[in-house]
Amino acid sequence: MDRSGTKKIIGTILWTFMLGSVLLARLSVLEAQAPLKKMTAGISTLGGSTAIIYVTQKAGLFERYGLDVQIVYFGSGAIAASGLLSGEAKITLMSASSTLAAAIGGADVVQIGGLVHKLAYGLMVASPITSFQDLKGHSVGIAGFGGASDFAANYIIRKEGLAPGKDVLILSVGGQPERLSALSSGKVKAVLLEPPFTGRAEKLGFRKLVNFPSLDLEFPTMGLVTTRSSLKADRKTYLDFLKAITEGIHFFKSHKKESTGILASILKTEDRDALEEMYLLYARHLMPEVPYSSIKGMQNALELLALRNPKAKSKDPMDTVDDSLVKEMEGEGFITYLRKTYSFGEQK
Repeated sequence: MDRSGTKKIIGTILWTFMLGSVLLARLSVLEAQAPLKKMTAGISTLGGSTAIIYVTQKAGLFERYGLDVQIVYFGSGAIAASGLLSGEAKITLMSASSTLAAAIGGADVVQIGGLVHKLAYGLMVASPITSFQDLKGHSVGIAGFGGASDFAANYIIRKEGLAPGKDVLILSVGGQPERLSALSSGKVKAVLLEPPFTGRAEKLGFRKLVNFPSLDLEFPTMGLVTTRSSLKADRKTYLDFLKAITEGIHFFKSHKKESTGILASILKTEDRDALEEMYLLYARHLMPEVPYSSIKGMQNALELLALRNPKAKSKDPMDTVDDSLVKEMEGEGFITYLRKTYSFGEQK
């Protein structure tokens, strides 16, 4: 081949390469300009167990995975389940007991990931309560029946040898701000709170009678729940949501300053001690790197539900769990990528 022919071939190759680069660049721009998919996510409570969704949002991670997420506060697991089934939310963050109660009632619900597998509550009491036996004849305030706080109240009352509903009344009060208000007003003598509300209660003069994180008790306080029909119809969207939340967990664990700043904003507090308590509890002890569901914890939740609903005795917890998206993330190397990207050793 002569020199002119060689130049012509090289020129053709360069032109093809340049044309391909331009096309790729245009495709990238089009992808970047693609509209975000709108999605409504509900939360059953406002506190450390659900704070991760706000951290994920404020860190811009939902947008990274093509989502525009609106967060709706429901105030209890039962209301969150209703919001999910009515279509008000496409996914909810709620306890396993709320999810299982809905499933036993015939609802098409499924947990696709687990965020917290232990109870973070402190049982905060008013004077003159100094021992658990002092609560006999008084009331404990919880978020709502069938949720994590209901499980916690029933568990600890029985553990201390008393009868729920007979020796100690359990009252549905509402979210954590409402529970703290009920304790402050004297409506109840005890309430179940999570950080940073436990710290707020202590500063108001109330004391922590029981510290649930120190107990050897597994319970799925918070999971990611949707309906099987929605998951089947739009699996990719739920995978993207789960990826965003999982990266949010890694961001939360490795970016203390930014995360506590977000927590202060959403919880409307500048109490640095309370924020520190909450951050360390969830980042270091309660929130897993990989959001698999806890089957043992789901079984514990069923045992609570069986006290009020005999149908729970024959319920298999696996019927309400689908961890396939978490497995898919692991299988494609997403978790490995996050571990290389985020370092928990040094706080940024």
